[in-house]
Amino acid sequence: MRGQLGRTFVTYATENLQLWRPGRFDPSQAAATEFHITAAGQDAFARAVPLHSPRLETNEEFIVTRAKRRPVIVVSPAPPDPGIAPLRGSRIYRRMALVIPVFSLVDPVTERLKFPESFIDRVRMMEFPEFFYLPPEPGVLSVPSLARLAELRAVFEPHLEPFDRRLREEVRRLLEGQPRFLTTGVSEGDFHVYREELLHPEARNPR
Repeated sequence: MRGQLGRTFVTYATENLQLWRPGRFDPSQAAATEFHITAAGQDAFARAVPLHSPRLETNEEFIVTRAKRRPVIVVSPAPPDPGIAPLRGSRIYRRMALVIPVFSLVDPVTERLKFPESFIDRVRMMEFPEFFYLPPEPGVLSVPSLARLAELRAVFEPHLEPFDRRLREEVRRLLEGQPRFLTTGVSEGDFHVYREELLHPEARNPR
């Protein structure tokens, strides 16, 4: 359901590319029995020999990254299955929902701000198209948080743990306008009106 809150594992964006490469093989040389972490080299995604166990084509790699269970906002639930039969093993349908990861602004243990208060105030004023402020919500968000729209991603719905909470209708309409502004620079609808009132209150109440 659009605007529903949930939780799933969220991988960190890979800044320094590291690969999980096979280091030892069984006698057939088709199955790896040991792996090691290595920095991506010139042969990244262009290995000479495929693996059969675990399966890995020559133009594929196992990427080393961290992940953390985080709250997310469902932007779009998984679409219905179109019922197209796969050809040669290629699936057209993947039961994936689009979600926006949510990150805390306050350390829940120390209760200290993770960012300057001046920055958080600017997020609340909707100055940044890539951030959306979220106040605490009992049972869902223990501290003030922000949704990172630039990290919108697809997740398989079976990995999504839904909460019995969703954004209020007026908040959802604001959020729906923000990705359009982020990706196209077009500001319109409820999002445009509300953002302009926050950023330029003098235009609403001229002296």
